[in-house]
Amino acid sequence: MTDLDFADDLALLSHSATTLQQMTDRLNTTAEKVGLRISCEKSKVSTVGATTATPTTIGQQTLEGVSEFQYLGSIISTESGVEVDIRARIGKEASTFQRLRKIWSSHSINLNTKLRLYMSIVIPTVLHACETWKSIFNIRQKLDVFHQRCLRTILGISWRDHISNDEVLRRVDLGSLSEIVRQRRLRFAGHILRLPENRPAYKAMNWLPDNSKRRPGRPTKTWRATFKEDLQDMGLTWMGARRSVSDRPKWRKLVARCSGRNWRN
Repeated sequence: MTDLDFADDLALLSHSATTLQQMTDRLNTTAEKVGLRISCEKSKVSTVGATTATPTTIGQQTLEGVSEFQYLGSIISTESGVEVDIRARIGKEASTFQRLRKIWSSHSINLNTKLRLYMSIVIPTVLHACETWKSIFNIRQKLDVFHQRCLRTILGISWRDHISNDEVLRRVDLGSLSEIVRQRRLRFAGHILRLPENRPAYKAMNWLPDNSKRRPGRPTKTWRATFKEDLQDMGLTWMGARRSVSDRPKWRKLVARCSGRNWRN
């Protein structure tokens, strides 16, 4: 996979600085032939796993190297994690939630309507592309704390009322935000595993780097490792999951049962 295309945006992917420069030169030459111009001001260069970006030029101009940038609504970081993106999303949605405070405190709007507004306005933006997030304690905690804070405001519950988080979720008949993410991740994985083996998404899910060496110390948790943990909770192996996803109703029941059990626990 060497490029990602979306509308008039293009992301070039390369393992080396030399190859990246060659790809950029070819793209620039081809674009000029059809009367298009690459915007040097909008183009950025980022190196995953490094503090400094590889110098890349278009003509006589050097593209700006950045440690993070926003692409298709998500913040891409050189640390190849999602923590920065999640913090930014929660910050934006906290502001949106505050602007709707009159609705949450209104006595003329019933609880069901408030929850529908919350789930249709606030949650979708926070969980955009959550299917591809890895799962670690800090991420789950940030999501669940934000969710609980919003729900308590909607219910009019103060910290002085000494009501548990489980009771809050029971009153609104919702799961924790981390469990909602888990459900979406499992459904997304099911769609990919049902694809033909020659499809890029299927290859990416099963891909392992050749002749690679990881850094000393504890390995960074990946999406693949997160998915394997999900399968263990479902009592499945990787091969077992590939067989189960072919039966869509069965897979949906497995996902619902696993998420429901974790919510109750």
